[in-house]
Amino acid sequence: MLIRHILLMKNIDEYIQLKAYAREYGAFMGLLWIASFACFLGSVVEPSLSFAFDFTIVLIPFMAHFFVKLYRDRIVNGVISFKRAFGFSIFIFLYATLILAIAQWAYFSYMDNGRLVATLITMVSSAEFKPVLEAYKVTEQEMKQNLELLAETRPIDFAMTFMGVNMFAGMIISWVVALFAKRTKPQSVSSMP
Repeated sequence: MLIRHILLMKNIDEYIQLKAYAREYGAFMGLLWIASFACFLGSVVEPSLSFAFDFTIVLIPFMAHFFVKLYRDRIVNGVISFKRAFGFSIFIFLYATLILAIAQWAYFSYMDNGRLVATLITMVSSAEFKPVLEAYKVTEQEMKQNLELLAETRPIDFAMTFMGVNMFAGMIISWVVALFAKRTKPQSVSSMP
């Protein structure tokens, strides 16, 4: 109820509608995040996938803005307050984050079997990685110890950590998205292209 009041919803139906569209758009965003995570995992073995990973990360704020504008223009008649746009965007990120967290947990629980950390340990041992270690003033042994500690992390801990980071980033992105998507007056028909 407090969230509904904060978002300036006049009735419960508006709040239910907002959450329903946020779930739908959040599912699309979550699928993008899963693809991004897959590109990240693949980039450890195939460096050309790092471009796809970077592209999907850059795409996230634009996709959130597109979804909020879509909701504003098609569902709420072209008018949305900053608070409602912010809340809607937060809900999108919440649902996307939940989907990604489930996918990450499933990956680390059933598919990875320590492969990611083993690949990172191999990468740290390579001659190409030596300048990176020197730049950060870290020895190869220290890095391997840190990676071995990472290998002991439970899959649920990975998922929860990423979930917290993604929600924090989602809050910041939502603020910016709401700032650009808010509209207090309906756009006139004559000014539309």
